[in-house]
This record gives sequence, C-alpha cells and structure tokens, in this order.
Amino acid sequence: MVKQRPLILISNDDGVQAEGLDLLVKSVMPLADVIVLAPEVQQSGMSSAVTSNVDIELRCVRKEPGLEVYAANGSPVDCVKLAFYTVCKERRPDMVLAGINKGTNSSINVIYSGTMGAAIEGCVNDIPSIGFSQCFSPEIPIDYHYGLPLAQQLVKDILEGSVRLPKGVCLNVNFPVGPIEGGLQWCVQARSRWTKEFDCVGENFETKNPLYTLGGEFVCLEPEKEGTDEYVLAHHGASCVPLRIDMTDYEFLSQMKR
Repeated sequence: MVKQRPLILISNDDGVQAEGLDLLVKSVMPLADVIVLAPEVQQSGMSSAVTSNVDIELRCVRKEPGLEVYAANGSPVDCVKLAFYTVCKERRPDMVLAGINKGTNSSINVIYSGTMGAAIEGCVNDIPSIGFSQCFSPEIPIDYHYGLPLAQQLVKDILEGSVRLPKGVCLNVNFPVGPIEGGLQWCVQARSRWTKEFDCVGENFETKNPLYTLGGEFVCLEPEKEGTDEYVLAHHGASCVPLRIDMTDYEFLSQMKR
C-alpha cells in the first residue's frame, strides 16, 4: 500500500493571485499535497477578522494532481475556517501555512497581520501552523527566492517530526531584505509601536469633514537588543518567533492571586 502524502493547507492575505503565495505553493509541493484557499483580493491588516454581514462565495480556481486552488470573498481567517468546513472536511490538513506575505510581520505588526491571523486560526485548531513574510525596501524590488529554501526546510522538519510545535504555539517567520546571512534564527518579538499613524489628505467635498489615510512611522523600542526579531532582520538573518495563542499573563495573574 502506498503511503498517503501529507496535506498542507495554504492561505494568505495578499490574495489568491499573489506571487508570494504561488512561490510558497511550488516550494512545498515536493513535500505534500496542497490545498489553497485564499482571499479573492488583498486583505492586508485584517488580523483575525471574520465576515458576518455578507455571504461568502467559494470559487474553484484550478485542480491538478497534488494541488487544488480555491478563492473566497472573505478574510484570511474566513478562508481557513471555510477550508476546514468544505475542501478539507474529509481530510484534515497536517499543516497550515500562510504567506509568503509581501512585507514584514515582525514585532508589533503580528497583531495586525492577516497572514498571521490565518496561521493563528490553524493553531487554534491544533494544527502546526506557520506564517511567512518577506521584508522589502521601496528602493529594491522584492525577492522571495532567498527565503524559499529556509521555508521548505522548516516545513520538512515539522512534517518529519524533527521540530515539534506544542499545541497552542505557531511560528512567525520573517525574511530580511536581500540575501540571508546566518540562516533561520529563533528569537523573541521586539517591543515596538507605530506613531503618526494617519495622514490628512483633504476634506469631504460635501460635508467638509476631514479625510485621513493610514500612514504611520514604525518605531522599534529596542533596536540594539540582540535576540529579537528586529535585530535579526537588521543583521540579515531570518527571524522565527514562536507565538502562543493563550495571551494570559500568568506571572501577573499569580501576583494578583497572592
């Protein structure tokens, strides 16, 4: 009897036509069968948002041996939830992947990220899950290829059991701009925040109310602290941060109980 290949579910927040998604699919297909269910259009910044006020349409994009691609007019988390209920109903995925996102999801960005929302949703369902993101600079064309071998190796290690993720833990992986030095580095999330988050772009012609667009300036609060994702990325390494979906602060809780 031929052993069944593993099954990987992949989503993203850049949309079903995104280059990073296509390259990630091609990278892991030698390791597993793949089902893609991704948003029809870009859904960046959706975090773990779900759709409750409109119907979600599921569309088959294409099918071929070892690969099925679907799209839905929902958020990244909608797509993962819908996959469990439909295209993965008869066969539970062995892994959930999200990305490769166009742009960083390191440090504080993880809480806004639709990419990581999809990975967290896989983790909620006790499936090993990873979000992949590619940093880029406006002055340099984005290049996903540097990180693909590391992504493939990490997926392989988890599928084969040499890396075991505890239940309730997923991974946030970010690739730096340009060539990667020092490989994949396990690290912690840097403290950071966004400032000057909106730009005034004029006023509504009819109401005269001011109009704003999201902008912002990213500020790392500990840029020289070694062992953080921002430090690793600044020194051309690929960062890998384990994230817990249980956000309870047990130390503070213990203090309050005492």
